[in-house]
Amino acid sequence: YFWNCSVDGENQEVMTVTQPKPRPRILILENGIAITGGIRSVMRSCIVLRNDFDFTFLLPKNSKASSYVRAEGFVVYELAMLELSRDIFSLLLYMPVLLINVIRFSAMLRKIQIDVIHSNDFYNLIPPLYRMFGGKVPYVCYVRFLPSKFPKALVKFWCFWHDHFAFSIVAVSKAVQRELGSLKTVVIGGELPLEDVPYKPGYSNVLLYPANYIQGKGQESALRSFALISGNHPEWKLRFMGSDMQLKKNAAFKMKLVKMADELGCQSQIEWREFSNDMKSEYLDASIVINFSDSESFSLTCLEALFYARPVIATDSGGPTEIIDHGVSGLIVAVGDIIAMSQALDFLMKDSSMREQMGGFGRQKVMERFSLERTTYLLRGQYLDVVHR
Repeated sequence: YFWNCSVDGENQEVMTVTQPKPRPRILILENGIAITGGIRSVMRSCIVLRNDFDFTFLLPKNSKASSYVRAEGFVVYELAMLELSRDIFSLLLYMPVLLINVIRFSAMLRKIQIDVIHSNDFYNLIPPLYRMFGGKVPYVCYVRFLPSKFPKALVKFWCFWHDHFAFSIVAVSKAVQRELGSLKTVVIGGELPLEDVPYKPGYSNVLLYPANYIQGKGQESALRSFALISGNHPEWKLRFMGSDMQLKKNAAFKMKLVKMADELGCQSQIEWREFSNDMKSEYLDASIVINFSDSESFSLTCLEALFYARPVIATDSGGPTEIIDHGVSGLIVAVGDIIAMSQALDFLMKDSSMREQMGGFGRQKVMERFSLERTTYLLRGQYLDVVHR
């Protein structure tokens, strides 16, 4: 802006430039070594909010998610994180590695001047220990799994730390909130895909099962239920899509599934595919999406399927019931009920008009329930609350 002033008796015009206020810096701390629903979800929020905040990511060394995040233009730091497991060697190393990482974490925060930490994993104890040892940067803890999936003693242990040191705890669904029982907990659901996709019904003969090859994700149930009715629908294919996350136990689990399909006699109608960065095309190429998981805190796959107007058959495993209207946008079956699963598959595979009707209604509902105002902007409010207070 300009104003007039007098210098040595002469009027002169002076210009002063006001510097823009720097954006608050948010560090996304994520444990995932592969591209998971959690990392895809938080990435959507970061892309929408990048004009309001300066996002930086901290990921495990050699994580496949690093290139995925960098491709969107975000800065990525890496840390040699170690997850707690039943392996004796892992148990012995866990605490020493954790303490070393807290020291490295503190040094990194001082260097890059972070304002808020967003911990995307409930079981990551680096932020609470950092705070306990005098760290000044506050953190928000996002819970993306059902606590009942883990031993009660372990969940209580994690809850103790985050209840004492987190600024707030964000639950991805009401199911998670109920199990946490923390007064600090707010519910912010998963984010919709960012692209504007016109409605397009599915007419293919593809059943899509998008899930990483992890025990408990329900692929065995999908195979058994599909095998019961596959002979009645020889033109249909069951397509599994996911990653083994470079873990031996997951690779062995996938091999077990392949062998099971052969034993059940339906291998010729099964397709095995790796995770794709273009999930939009995968959903649009399918007519029905399946999720028979034992436990789901939310289920980004159910949300995405309905966004792309694909009806979903899912288990009553937590989060899916908050996304799917049974009998309207999809079908809900009991966990492990193979007969109910096969009947639900058979029903939708036979009726293309019902699939189209459910898909259209589901798309409409999720766009209302999980709009930006109800998801990403609520997270924005959490960040601003931390910064201001």
